[in-house]
Amino acid sequence: MRRVILDTIISLDGYYTSPKSEIDWFEFDREETEWSKQILRRVDAMLYGRITYQEFSEFWPKASPSPDGFDSEIIGQLNGLQKVVFSRTLPKAKWHPAVLIRENPVDAVAELKKDPGKDMVIVGSGTLVSALVRNELIDEYRIRIRPIILGAGRPLFADDQKRHKLKLISSRAFGNGVVALHYEPAHQPSI
Repeated sequence: MRRVILDTIISLDGYYTSPKSEIDWFEFDREETEWSKQILRRVDAMLYGRITYQEFSEFWPKASPSPDGFDSEIIGQLNGLQKVVFSRTLPKAKWHPAVLIRENPVDAVAELKKDPGKDMVIVGSGTLVSALVRNELIDEYRIRIRPIILGAGRPLFADDQKRHKLKLISSRAFGNGVVALHYEPAHQPSI
């Protein structure tokens, strides 16, 4: 069965973007680039909500590698992987390869997990992440905590109805002060 991996970056106070959706506080080093590459090598699809998909589709097709910037493997993966976009309002998904799904993302992801193939990863996409967490469809939580306090922003995990207990698989501190955590649900996720 395919797994859903959440690969995310949050501030020390738990926000994944500022109140104005800024991520200018993301600064990557070689260790983090390797962390991302290892995840991307395991997947054959990326799951996106509308906003993250639109932001990524404007940036990544034009991105170019540089010694102090983005890695060519990551650029190639983000542009080449299948993109599964969940939106009821987006007219079409122009950044290919992509499929646009208008149905309930919880039902769709549960079905995608049953399909043959490699794992799937989700980045950003707070509303989609919250829905998948609420319905216990995330199999791995790969969370990088940046050493910054934003004071306000958009929380990634929004479920005031239920607590979701996780077990720590591993932790690692990077040279840039980022702490990388790998969790899995304390119980088996739903199919």
